[in-house]
Amino acid sequence: MPQRDSLHDIVEQALVKDGWRITDDPFVISYGERFLFVDLGAVERAKGYDQGRLVGATREGDRIVVEIKPFQGRSPVADLEQAIGQYVLYRLLLGQVDPGREIYLAVTDVVFDEIFSEPIGELVIDELPLQLIVVNVEKSEVQQWIPLRPSGKS
Repeated sequence: MPQRDSLHDIVEQALVKDGWRITDDPFVISYGERFLFVDLGAVERAKGYDQGRLVGATREGDRIVVEIKPFQGRSPVADLEQAIGQYVLYRLLLGQVDPGREIYLAVTDVVFDEIFSEPIGELVIDELPLQLIVVNVEKSEVQQWIPLRPSGKS
């Protein structure tokens, strides 16, 4: 099983604050003889749900998986290349094994400002399309969903 990224707990807390129930930590995609590990799976939490210690996410029936990327390598572009590769592969596999579940890439607000607000990042978001969760690390809160989260809230 892969090691957790340094942002794992912060992103998990941010999702829970934003109304998600973590169901899988990690979320395992089994395809053929291969097993891939996405950082979190979650479902939208129904109103009145008592926050538990599960990981994965759901929210009023919406289901997501979240790949967390800290972008701490030598080059933000190299980090972007690696993140895009994982994101696209996971999206393809989810389309086969769990087509109702959306995939998001979680990044910090600093990473978003440094790479995704630049022309190269905007191109990636527009053309893939890449779905992002931008997390404020200091507050452990979701700052932005790109595009809007499944329930339509920003």
